[in-house]
Amino acid sequence: MSNTQEQSLNENIVFAPLTESSPDFLHCEEERYCVESLVSSGAEAFYTKLHQEQIGSFLSPSEVNQISSWAEDYHQSDAIQEDGNGEVEVGSNGEDFSGHYFPTESDTPAPCLELGWPERTIWMDMGQIHVYTNPPAEQAPSIREVLRRHLQGATKLIAVVTDKLSDNAVIGDLQNAASRGVPVYIILNKRSVEENCFSHWLQHPNIMVRVLGGKTYLTRDTKIVVGELKDNFVLVDLETVIFGSYSLSWTDAHLHRQLVTVLSGRAVESFDQEFRTLYAASLPIPDAWKTGKSSTSTYRQPPGLGGDGGHPEIPGQPSNST
Repeated sequence: MSNTQEQSLNENIVFAPLTESSPDFLHCEEERYCVESLVSSGAEAFYTKLHQEQIGSFLSPSEVNQISSWAEDYHQSDAIQEDGNGEVEVGSNGEDFSGHYFPTESDTPAPCLELGWPERTIWMDMGQIHVYTNPPAEQAPSIREVLRRHLQGATKLIAVVTDKLSDNAVIGDLQNAASRGVPVYIILNKRSVEENCFSHWLQHPNIMVRVLGGKTYLTRDTKIVVGELKDNFVLVDLETVIFGSYSLSWTDAHLHRQLVTVLSGRAVESFDQEFRTLYAASLPIPDAWKTGKSSTSTYRQPPGLGGDGGHPEIPGQPSNST
């Protein structure tokens, strides 16, 4: 609970009025009324409510269409299901209601990291920072190359949070890492998995995949909208983190402009904590979202992918060996 929410429970607290120019201005009642109209009754009702409240549109046309298409009826019975291990699963409508307090869900123990989690590194220096772009700078490696070299060099842990995971070469690196005994944890954007199905190549004893959405918006007339998971970072051996706007897809590797930062040092601890927080909020993938292919299929190793589990150097980055 935020400090502001905690203070609001005190009837004697008097809050100073906020204006839109205040940095901490976030919630607006007029905007809330308009969004409720959009979620409950569609785009036309949203624009009508804007006119009634005498405020300008705060959503682009694409956002209006997106939110309207995501709106669903909320049925608590659909939201609460358990898998064979007694763990809460995504309901039939595929939504996560962890943004609200429902005892049947929030009182369920957080999932454990079944594959293990290494001890944190004690950092003796400030670490390093490297920035990579797509397309790459002159004589610099591509983002995809940097990412794949880190995945191929992992020995203790790979933890991935991404909105998209469809790059077959990266999936091959993850499966090869798992095959040499490296625990691989993956948190995917729930809606992307629901719409595109779950890759059977990620079904491996050393790979744990879960899904998570964004924040939950629940209206007074029991309509619900769940946002997206837009985090993108890869944690390797609790020593390095690669984060930025890069999604693990072919189009991001070949078509889109991207920027990532590669960090080592004490800042990695923040990503360690964030991953555990996201994992605790995540849910298993329902069987209905998985492809029908056999999980025993072997991934065909992409050309040039090393399988010796060594530590390849990252081009343009100093070696950490002493």
